[in-house]
Amino acid sequence: MADDRHKAPPELRPRKQPSHASREERPFDVWLNRQLHAMYDDIAHEPLPRDVLDLIERDGQQAAAEGTMKDGASHQSEPDDEAGRDKR
Repeated sequence: MADDRHKAPPELRPRKQPSHASREERPFDVWLNRQLHAMYDDIAHEPLPRDVLDLIERDGQQAAAEGTMKDGASHQSEPDDEAGRDKR
């Protein structure tokens, strides 16, 4: 019998172990990481603008209200008229 690994689906095949070089950080990866941190750390640590925080808060409140309407009995849909349209 030849090698049966090629007949098995990919998820059942043995995984290759990463090489020693891929476990350590490569020089380019180290350089890139340092450059990105040097360029963007200050920006990443700035506080979010108030208007963005307000948008996030409103979205959270809207999602909570919609979840309450879907989960609770407080939301009842109005019956449709004969044409199949809402009366609203």
